[in-house]
Amino acid sequence: MEVHAHTHTSRKKWTHYLWEFLMLFFAVFCGFLAENQREHIVEHSRELKYAASLYEDLKKDTADLVHDIPFWEMLTKKIDTIRQEIEKPRGMRNDFLLYRCVALMRAYNNFQYHDRTIEQLKNGGNFRLIRKSVIADSIIDYDALIKSELRDQEMQSNNIYQTINYLQDKFFNSKYFLSILREKPLPDSLFDPISPVFKVPAFYEPDLFQYGNHLEYYYTMTGFRLWSNRVVLRKANNLIELLKKEYHLH
Repeated sequence: MEVHAHTHTSRKKWTHYLWEFLMLFFAVFCGFLAENQREHIVEHSRELKYAASLYEDLKKDTADLVHDIPFWEMLTKKIDTIRQEIEKPRGMRNDFLLYRCVALMRAYNNFQYHDRTIEQLKNGGNFRLIRKSVIADSIIDYDALIKSELRDQEMQSNNIYQTINYLQDKFFNSKYFLSILREKPLPDSLFDPISPVFKVPAFYEPDLFQYGNHLEYYYTMTGFRLWSNRVVLRKANNLIELLKKEYHLH
């Protein structure tokens, strides 16, 4: 009868288990670091794309504001001229000047806000990608100024603009507006003192008073819009400089 000897495996030392644990721990830890680094690279890449996109939007905003500000400065002067002229006695009014200013009053302009990138940052929860708090805060401040203060001023200004144009139609013949803006000769009868261009019969004097009041309000609102446009332009330029400095944009 054969007797089989039982083989015994040597017991591993505790240091062996410790080494295996450390190896496993470092493998997991290194994997975590690698994944974290990958996410950091991806997020930084997205941050750069948002910064470049915002930079382009801001350049479009500033280009629009550089056009808008002179427009409203010109319109303010025209409103002021009309106010001065209608306060004169009927025979003392400069009819040609009135017609030209009123014709220019037909023009209107709103700031075109290029907020594509800012909306993506807000709606996608991506503001966290903007690491510099001074830039993130400036973006939020810039957006709030336009969407609250400036848009409210534009809405009020648009309402008074509609009323003014309705009242002007009581006094001026709009078919001559384009001709007078093109410096074309106008019929002599248009400036006949017997039938003046600014036709305000006695029963229309209340309309003239209302027209003057609305011009005063429009003048005030235009002043507010000009101030807001200048502030927005300054903030946009400051943001552009911040983005250029932080992200090396050109």
